[in-house]
Amino acid sequence: MSLRRLSAVLVLGIVTLLGSAGAAQAGTSQLSDQDRAFLQGAHQSNLAEIMTGKMATTKAQSQQVKDFGAMLVADHTKLDATVRELAGRMNVSLPAAPNAQQRALAARLQNASGDEFDAIFITGQITGHRMALQLGQRELSNGTDAAVKNAAAAAAPVIARHLQMAVAEARNQGLPVSVQAGRLGTAQAPDRDFGTAPLALALGGVVLIASGAILAVRRHVVRA
Repeated sequence: MSLRRLSAVLVLGIVTLLGSAGAAQAGTSQLSDQDRAFLQGAHQSNLAEIMTGKMATTKAQSQQVKDFGAMLVADHTKLDATVRELAGRMNVSLPAAPNAQQRALAARLQNASGDEFDAIFITGQITGHRMALQLGQRELSNGTDAAVKNAAAAAAPVIARHLQMAVAEARNQGLPVSVQAGRLGTAQAPDRDFGTAPLALALGGVVLIASGAILAVRRHVVRA
């Protein structure tokens, strides 16, 4: 077999291996059901907090609750920007509105005023932020995509701070507190994403093998 023909065969083999490795890498980057569920649930939670936070800025009785509502709007708008960016890049369809439970709370707030509004709002924030933390913990435990897990880890301390503030305000108002916020939101960021490392090592090995084979063929031809 001539050197030119052997080289062509080796190049074809490398292209085939590269294609197989790329396909395998693409398969590992597909989102799991858990990753999709987190993005969709986090988006609904953000929508709910933004909606009820805006209501608090105008309907709350106490200035502390008004200020808390404004903080929720600002923080959850930022968190949702990350969620929407990830969803758009990963072709995940996001719900257009909060879930039924979140909409029910908004309806109660719409029909309340004064101290009643403040009490419903604060207790609702305790429940909502507790559920948001649980959503993030499930993603950190069971998610597969590094970018989505990083988003859950980055959101956790923000949500935990909101929960702690809601609990403190509930105690200030003499409301029952059913959530202990002390150790919530301490989720650690996921380890570095080594998803591309195996592919890089594999490709490096292919290149080294191919280079060695071509060199060996050339030496054989020269000797001949």
